[in-house]
Amino acid sequence: MVARPKFRATCAVLLAAVLLSPSARALVSLNDGTDHLYITGTGSVAYDSNIFARADSAGDFIYSAGLILDYARRAGLIGINARVAVNAARFGDNTTQDFNNPAFTAEFIKATGRTTGALKLSAARESEADALIGARTQSWIYLGDFNFKYPVIERYSFSGDFGYLDRVYDQPTVLTDLETFTAGANLLYALTSTRDLVAGYQHRRSETSAHSSYDDHAFKVGVAGQILAKLSGALSAGYEVRNPRGASNDGDYHGLTASGTLTWTVSRKLSVAGQLSRDTSITAGNQSVDATTAGLTAQYMFNDKLALVGNAGAGKSRFLNSLDAGRHDEYLTGGTSLKYKMNPHLDSSLAYVFDKNWSTVADSNFTRHTISLTLSSRW
Repeated sequence: MVARPKFRATCAVLLAAVLLSPSARALVSLNDGTDHLYITGTGSVAYDSNIFARADSAGDFIYSAGLILDYARRAGLIGINARVAVNAARFGDNTTQDFNNPAFTAEFIKATGRTTGALKLSAARESEADALIGARTQSWIYLGDFNFKYPVIERYSFSGDFGYLDRVYDQPTVLTDLETFTAGANLLYALTSTRDLVAGYQHRRSETSAHSSYDDHAFKVGVAGQILAKLSGALSAGYEVRNPRGASNDGDYHGLTASGTLTWTVSRKLSVAGQLSRDTSITAGNQSVDATTAGLTAQYMFNDKLALVGNAGAGKSRFLNSLDAGRHDEYLTGGTSLKYKMNPHLDSSLAYVFDKNWSTVADSNFTRHTISLTLSSRW
């Protein structure tokens, strides 16, 4: 009966949030309103029918709580966003999967002047079920990203981005750490005041702890901004070439690459967002994968307090390395959530998610159901 004390503790946290939220201060402002401090507390109870994302996985109850401290400064040339957060979860039966995950983020933004851009630095610990390897993983993710935009002449602008990502797993003898460096450049032509035609190149260097490495070269063209009257976002497509290096057992790869994010504001109450991606990646098992994914999310606001959210997605992963030649996985996912604002400081949501995975590897054929109740208080 391990779950009962944890269930009582979670209920106590949720009840405290309900009682304390109405009297909590809405916002702390400093330095004549240029600096703002926000505090958010969350608590949730969830049931996951497949906690390891594989065919023989058990289900479990998960009780979690989190605390987030946000800082924002809007003064002078550079704006600042910073966050310190911690999320703790306890499993009813599979207590070895309990985790305490901190996260730290700092972002510096220059939104005015001739040259604009942003620098983002973050470090976070992540625990998740990885369907491609059929196991739960724990890892630290270190991220650095710098992007800028500079207008050259009249309708032409130049943009660039440099990125770094390092994923370090807690299970180094079983899983493969991945370090990635990216650099890209784009030429933008203003078709209208709200829409740009974009052409660019991106290079990505990936290095693993298994002494394999990859050089990816991608050439893309696309459009960004206000695409139609109520449709905004960015769409791009192009050609990608991958050259394996070092101890990699992959052959050279080349094929289509694409990415896109779109938002359609149907009405004041209804909005729809879509995502599309086709790219190569490296799994935690040191497998090279060509993955295509697509998803849709719709939100309908009944009123200022009540909203219904629905989402659906699909994807396919094709394994490229010789050891897994011929393997491919497909998935479907869908879900819905009901969000209710109980008072100005307290939000609640009840959510359900369905996942179905098909694979040429028997252990990766599975079905997963997740239902969760979450309370969030921000002041």
